[in-house]
Amino acid sequence: MSYVDMIPWKTKEMEKIAKIFLTDKKLILLRAPAGIGKTSVAVTYLISMAIMGKRGAIFLRTRKEVEHTLAIIKRIISGKKLDLLILPTPSKHDFCVEKPGVPLIKYWCPASECDRLKRRKYSDVEKVLRSQVFSELNSYVRLMAMGMRCPYHICLELLKRADIIIGTHPYFIHEDLFERLGKLDIIVVDEAHNLVGITTFEGDAKNIEEGKIIAEEAMEKGHAIHKYVVRLWRSGDIDRAAILAEYDAYRTEKGVEIRMNGKIIKVYPPIELVKDRIENVSKIILMSSTLYPSKFYEKLFAEGINHRLEVIPGLFKSPKRRIVIMDTELSTAVSMRSQEIYAGYASEIKRLHRKLGEKIIVFCPSYEVAKNIAKHLGKEVKDKPEGEIIITVYRGRIAEGVELPEDYKVAIMAGLPFPKISAKDEKIIEVYSKIYRIDKQSIRQAFLMSSMVSALIQAAGRVGRREQGLVIIIDSRAKSIFGGAL
Repeated sequence: MSYVDMIPWKTKEMEKIAKIFLTDKKLILLRAPAGIGKTSVAVTYLISMAIMGKRGAIFLRTRKEVEHTLAIIKRIISGKKLDLLILPTPSKHDFCVEKPGVPLIKYWCPASECDRLKRRKYSDVEKVLRSQVFSELNSYVRLMAMGMRCPYHICLELLKRADIIIGTHPYFIHEDLFERLGKLDIIVVDEAHNLVGITTFEGDAKNIEEGKIIAEEAMEKGHAIHKYVVRLWRSGDIDRAAILAEYDAYRTEKGVEIRMNGKIIKVYPPIELVKDRIENVSKIILMSSTLYPSKFYEKLFAEGINHRLEVIPGLFKSPKRRIVIMDTELSTAVSMRSQEIYAGYASEIKRLHRKLGEKIIVFCPSYEVAKNIAKHLGKEVKDKPEGEIIITVYRGRIAEGVELPEDYKVAIMAGLPFPKISAKDEKIIEVYSKIYRIDKQSIRQAFLMSSMVSALIQAAGRVGRREQGLVIIIDSRAKSIFGGAL
């Protein structure tokens, strides 16, 4: 019997993923199409390991994904008597019930003299949570706030006692947050492609210089930095407290330091992050539907580490989603953008709407492109799902996860979402070029391709979730780029 048998909605694809998780390699890179059950398999694997006494964590990108994962776990363990403590990671923004109305700087909690910090008992909370899992973070906040306690600190105290942790990426990336989790055996990172380009710190260079002076002042007076932040805040010197807290964050974060436009930024190359984390765990699984190009990600995450790269074919593959690449001369490549091209896209959208008789979402690579196509359709660019034809953008609210009515079954990709490379991106590329010994142009091209594919897959995933969906890609570059990869 496989651990995946615990999943009531188990599929053959899930069984394939389950076998990959059991490999004896310490580092696993998994690329698998969106919607085939990676997260369900991952949490079931963690449950099976927790039953055997091994602590695990899965790290996700957003609060919404954390809640979705908690809901999956709730369904899987329903009716089973398991003595497991399963917890989400807290953020001050979500778990502070006092809502102070000021920036929540590092060490703000002790500096604020919040009365809730005096009550740290958590045994009753742990008892409740060992018998149930909530699917909404607000339910954890309400429970942990009972008796005028601080939900944020109660949750932090409980994290080291948790059998399974459902966290956000910052708890994997930042050293001080990762240490809060205690000794882990197994780590799973979902949407691992988002670890490319991460920075651990961004701040004003003048503040850092001033913060260093204040830190020296603190040490001369015999105060630890964190205690001096508290002292300054309580004395009303809020600005200097904030600057010292910013300096302390800069001082303690890992990464390669770069400077630009009066700012200091710390870049944390993925290989350094993985090496730092893998030292003290049994296994790390990095998974995503968009680890593309796969060899690029293998280089970034696993160079010099004994690992396994597993690719389940089909970037967009889904039983409920059909992908069509249209034969066309239209393209949103910058060199081809013109009113004639925009009118051509509008004409195709009208034709497809008449032919298919379905509501359509049109994703465009920028607001400029979206506005011009919308103009030829007599419509406006929107970020709300309303009307027969929605004109919107990749990486916008609709693409990122705004709930769509099920009657939107067709998505038109009006061009490919290649991003603009910013000045900050160029600095990160320079760092990667030195760390990985790859020329900057090759890294730049891989960055562009990876970001484009990620945005395309994310937008395509807005249809074909419950009902049958259709995705139509309209760009003359698409066939030569993807070939049979779809």
